[in-house]
Amino acid sequence: MKFTVMTAFLMIATAALLMVIENNSDRREHEAVLIERAGMRAQLLALNVSEDIIANDIDRLQARISRFTERADINEALIADARRRMLVHSNTVDPVHSSLATEPLVVMALGSGETRFEIRDGTVHVAAPIYSSAGRLTGVVYTESPMDELLAAGREALKRHMLTAVMAMLILLPLAAALVYFSLRPIGQLTNAARTASSKSLDVRLSVKTGDELEVLANAFNRMLSRIDSNLKRIHRLAYVDMITELPNRERFRKEVERVTRKAVEENTTGAVMFLDLDRFKRVNDSLGIGEGDRLLEMVARRLRESARGFDLAKGGQGEPSMVARLGGDEFTLLVPRVESSSEMARFAQQIINAVSRPFDVSGHQVFLGISVGVAVFPQDGAEPESLLRHADLAMAHAKGSGGNAVHFFEQSMNESAFERLVLENELRDAVKNDQLTLFYQPKVRMNDGVIAGSEALVRWNHPTSGLLAPGHFIDAAEESGLIGEIGDWVLRVACQQAAAWASEGLVLPVAVNVSAMQFERPGFADNVLETLEQTGLPPELLEIELTESIAMRDPQRVIDQVQPLRNRGVKFAIDDFGTGHSSLSYLTRMPFDVFKIDQSFVRSMSQDPHSRAVVETILALAKALKLKTVAEGVETTEQLAALREEGATLAQGYLFSKPVPADEFESYARASLEDDIAVASA
Repeated sequence: MKFTVMTAFLMIATAALLMVIENNSDRREHEAVLIERAGMRAQLLALNVSEDIIANDIDRLQARISRFTERADINEALIADARRRMLVHSNTVDPVHSSLATEPLVVMALGSGETRFEIRDGTVHVAAPIYSSAGRLTGVVYTESPMDELLAAGREALKRHMLTAVMAMLILLPLAAALVYFSLRPIGQLTNAARTASSKSLDVRLSVKTGDELEVLANAFNRMLSRIDSNLKRIHRLAYVDMITELPNRERFRKEVERVTRKAVEENTTGAVMFLDLDRFKRVNDSLGIGEGDRLLEMVARRLRESARGFDLAKGGQGEPSMVARLGGDEFTLLVPRVESSSEMARFAQQIINAVSRPFDVSGHQVFLGISVGVAVFPQDGAEPESLLRHADLAMAHAKGSGGNAVHFFEQSMNESAFERLVLENELRDAVKNDQLTLFYQPKVRMNDGVIAGSEALVRWNHPTSGLLAPGHFIDAAEESGLIGEIGDWVLRVACQQAAAWASEGLVLPVAVNVSAMQFERPGFADNVLETLEQTGLPPELLEIELTESIAMRDPQRVIDQVQPLRNRGVKFAIDDFGTGHSSLSYLTRMPFDVFKIDQSFVRSMSQDPHSRAVVETILALAKALKLKTVAEGVETTEQLAALREEGATLAQGYLFSKPVPADEFESYARASLEDDIAVASA
């Protein structure tokens, strides 16, 4: 509509301009004609009166000029001689006209001998020279002609032009409007298509067959919409679909949980969110590779979908279907919109466990997996996606902690435990920064005479509110938070400093330091130990590093490669908690260890449990065969000491001798023990 109005306005303006131009042109033409006529009349009069002027026949001249001015197109006229003396005038009453004989136009006509004219105040003034038959200039005729005819002709021309313009507008405006409409219709289609596309409806397509640039533009617009639609679908897929399993991803699952939980609250119904974590998947991924691991995840996803579909069909296929999603890694989730009872969910979870427990065929290998399941019921365990996922994850962690391949339902105590663990981790970070950690030392004594032979450094935490905490209260949190490496380095450095200080004062005793798996497996472990020894000045032979049996057997060859350079410098190594892991006898014969530490669980029960005593005897016999020293941990009674001494244990450690004590108390104990030994030897 706007373009039509603009076109009409331009046409009207153009017509008006053309009409003005044409009217001015006609006016100039009429003006030229009027001037020409006035000049011809004056020249004709001059031709007729030349003989009368020579004859000085004034009456005849007056008669001629009177008849001349009777015409409607003559206002005034006069005749003057060559000396510009007025001879006759059409107006004999008003003497003012006698001055016209000196009119400049008259002067110019006499001077040039040619007819002169000009337009002044709507009147044509003409001065024509009078020549005798002999060609002598005898006078001049001066006339004034009105331009009323010119004005009338102009008005008629204006009316004619306006009528022509109106008729043209009546004919051309509808044609122009139709032309604009049909010309701009493709643009209108483009505009409507763009407006439709902006409302996220990208299935609109244009059909423009104009054969010009508009058709090219429409085709380009169609291609653009098609590509945008394709890209949006791809973006939606990337945003809401897991690329490996084709399952909904975390964001899609979260939105669905949000919708279903809101509906459950409104309708007072119950549903559940299940958090699923595969057991032993990392081992498969490491052994077969990431590609085969992805294929295995696809197979697991199919089984989970089949289990969910079977569960929905068993309920009659009524209501919303269950949704399986993959959060990432080996973690899956399952949304059950409607649940009748917790026993129903327990049976469903067990079906999932059974489905995943069946072997998978991956590149000709049979792979066995387990799955740990955590269940959170809504709305009682939460009505928000984040809280439900967190609670289901906590329940899954308890299921995995109990051995895996099991199902646990969320309990409020789990949330409280998780919160307490989070607080503990934050406090532990502050403890490391604020130097709240300290070292206690527990003596190791010789079995044959009870004299001190060394110590084990044990970390304690001076908690601001809970007091002195043993490692059992915070080591797990340190491992999960990644602080165990920093704490382990601190323990190693402080223990070496203390042992070096004692050695400089004559108390030369080796110190044993426990090393975590994270600390031991870090690159540069051996270099870090040697650097610590150099900085503290402790001789390498006074340091003993303890590794648990599980660490030692996890990657025996790596352990050998890490340990041997330090043993070559004199550092001793011990296997801690020996007997609780899965040692390989073939590797034990090659392992560069110096000491077996018998786990205290065997020592404490060896007096009552013959099996524990048999294990202790076997360990001692193996150590003797391998020419290794042994340390019996947890010795608390003289009966245990006597039995261990009888079986040939080398060293003992336990509350029978001393509990872990601060450095100053340990120094007093050690010096007293050594003085007693000296006194006994002197006696």
